[in-house]
Amino acid sequence: MAGAHDARRGLFSLAWQRWACGLSLLPALIQAAPLLHETPLSHDHPTHLFKAWHFWTEMLGRGRLRGWSHFWGFGFPADELVPSGGELWVALFRALSLGQLSWTRTYALAFAAFLLLKPLCAYLFTRRYYGPTAGLVAAWLTSLDAGAFSEGGWRWNVTWGVWPVSLSLCFALLAIVEWSAIVARGRSRHVLAAGLWMAAALLTHQVALLVFAISAPLFVLDQQLRSRPPPPARLLQLAGALALGCALPATSVVPFLARAHTSMDLGSAREPLTEVARRVVELRTFSHLVPAVHALAWLGALWALIRRKRGSPFILLNAAAFVVASSSVLTELLHLERVFPSVIKIEAPRCLLVAKPFWFALAGYGVARALAALRRQALRIGGARRGWVWAAGLAAGLAAALLACAPLLPKLYAQVRNVIQGEEETPGYADLQRVFAWARELRETRPGHYRIAYDMVQNDHISTLAPIYDGAPMYKIGDTPTQIFDGVPMTAGPEMLRALSVLYVVSRWPLDASLYTEVRSFGQFGIYRFNDYDPNPFELVGPGHAELLEFEPEQVRIRVDGTAPHSRLRVHVAAFDRWQASIGGVELPISTVTVHGVEDPVLMELPARAGELVLRYVYRASDWLGLGLSLLALPAFVLLRRLGHEPWEPLLAQLQRRRRPLGWAALATLAACALAIALRARDASALLPQRSLFYRELDLTLGAQPCTKVAPLRFSCGAQEVRAELVHGRGDHLCMTASPGGPWKATLADRLLIRARLPIGAFLVGRYDAIGVDGSIGAALDGVSLGEARTRPAYMRQQTLQFDTRAHAGGDGALEIDIRGGALTCFDFWWR
Repeated sequence: MAGAHDARRGLFSLAWQRWACGLSLLPALIQAAPLLHETPLSHDHPTHLFKAWHFWTEMLGRGRLRGWSHFWGFGFPADELVPSGGELWVALFRALSLGQLSWTRTYALAFAAFLLLKPLCAYLFTRRYYGPTAGLVAAWLTSLDAGAFSEGGWRWNVTWGVWPVSLSLCFALLAIVEWSAIVARGRSRHVLAAGLWMAAALLTHQVALLVFAISAPLFVLDQQLRSRPPPPARLLQLAGALALGCALPATSVVPFLARAHTSMDLGSAREPLTEVARRVVELRTFSHLVPAVHALAWLGALWALIRRKRGSPFILLNAAAFVVASSSVLTELLHLERVFPSVIKIEAPRCLLVAKPFWFALAGYGVARALAALRRQALRIGGARRGWVWAAGLAAGLAAALLACAPLLPKLYAQVRNVIQGEEETPGYADLQRVFAWARELRETRPGHYRIAYDMVQNDHISTLAPIYDGAPMYKIGDTPTQIFDGVPMTAGPEMLRALSVLYVVSRWPLDASLYTEVRSFGQFGIYRFNDYDPNPFELVGPGHAELLEFEPEQVRIRVDGTAPHSRLRVHVAAFDRWQASIGGVELPISTVTVHGVEDPVLMELPARAGELVLRYVYRASDWLGLGLSLLALPAFVLLRRLGHEPWEPLLAQLQRRRRPLGWAALATLAACALAIALRARDASALLPQRSLFYRELDLTLGAQPCTKVAPLRFSCGAQEVRAELVHGRGDHLCMTASPGGPWKATLADRLLIRARLPIGAFLVGRYDAIGVDGSIGAALDGVSLGEARTRPAYMRQQTLQFDTRAHAGGDGALEIDIRGGALTCFDFWWR
């Protein structure tokens, strides 16, 4: 009888798993239904759609997974500083549909599949630790989550369109599920699956680096804290899975890490740790999430601790770690930016997005335990009438669960009915389609090198769809989302448009008649011809003649003749370290120069010698290293699998016998590393790179007060200070600051003069972030002005200036830098 009862229980459990898995997708199916007839086009969606098209046609179409592209601005490293997993996801559905759907329909299909994948991953992850009922609850919470900016959920994924972050987290959760399978079963297929899911996560978004950096050690710690830790062989397999997961995407990840300095400082800190802790206590850890869900998570955590549920330390520690990481703890408390400057590129609030699956898993467990308690009580009351009473108890439990979720249902309805901004809801979309049709006809009748610029409302990124329709390079005036390369310009001055070879400008408002000629209009959009159009993507400075021979994504050829020794060729392509220039096999040095004046130092310049100049986009050391690791990853896995466990048995036996001393040694090593990092983080003199001028002897005057150096990177100027600091602007920056009265109160009357006699380099480079306050920066050498620039709007983020001092390079000179107003908020200078 007992055996029959166990068999029925096992069959019921299996059936419930299937039902729970299907039910977990129900809210997501309702949410995805509108995508059958409309495509999300709000905020970042058009840019992701363009990148998917670009990846399919320009990357895969040319046999590449990443590389240079001329489609935006002066070009950019496509899929190098931003992983390409989102584009691969859309390309998968392009392939499955055999290219028969339009790109908008393909994108809508791929996005609908993502909406289904998200709760499915939450279900599988939670079921692994707490069973199918908890998994079902977690999946529903994942789908019903209204979310907020940087916190995931509907508003982040659908409204703002930053869904590749959540897609990467989905793959990371599947990898963690496979980690558990490795230590439980030790099969090679789980090792391979874990490595593949980790690779998918790392190739989709860089947030996976942070996820695995925190979750992997916590997972190992959880395993070691168990009463019966897994044998060393399983841990060795887990280490193999981690190595495989890091090596497979190395061809993208290694160059990305090596070139992090070419990305903008987009990172930002959230509230202080005390404020985050207060939100946790007040059941407000996540925005727009009802307190009942927070309470259920606390209840689930309490039950998990009381019952010593397996895996709960891992869930609890991750839930806490990522909430803590979402605060300013890494910078304002631990000051890790002094040790790892790349910390300032992490958008800390996004850690709340990562924390949610762990919190929802605990909430699911809380609901599951409550339902189990209701069922036991019903069976205890019902006596012999077990079936009827069990059904009544289950119905009561489901009613209670629906009652708990009732506050979320109106939000779900509003999301499905109102929030998706499709073609019909996008202002001016029909007019813009007519503009794209005109641009396509122009491209067919007028070949050659030109760009069409789009002057739209700030944060309106719908114009990035243009190349999908006309195939022409474009220029979006203002910032371009998802592109973190610091060489993408944002301004629209005549010098910029001429250097970009802009032929037409599409604008919502009238343009200056002295610079533009209106040719036609489509609804609310006017099309203006730029009167100073230059078809050549280069400029020859000095005597000589140049002719464009080829302008391909990764090769540019220009014939040069009749030059003088001092002639220089300025190529209108953004500088990047993978570009290599040569004439007749002789490599030429490449300098980074400005587009105009002292602003936008993004172009390449090189000596103009007679012959055929060839610019090639080549692999560097980091590219070869990453490619080598990726190519060796799978062969190494196959080789180790064929070898089996026998060659490692002596090592495993030694590890088993010395398990405790090795554990203490590892703990001591970690403690020593933590101590070294903590001591280094106490040293404020390491805030800026050693190239900064502020490590040298300088004469500073702030206002009317002379400044005295009181410590490295710190100067006292009467009641004010000039010091190095982590400044919170449009992103976090490590820089000098000297803003009297605070960054928002600085005026042009506030002034810092920097004087010094120094060895002169080729270029004086500076950066500033004025946070939208008027200001200026000027420089002079031996009393002769090198140029001046006014500060730009805040949406352009941190800006770079470059003063040309090549005529004086190699000697000493009297340098004077004049900084006024908002520019005093954040600044730094160095020689290049």
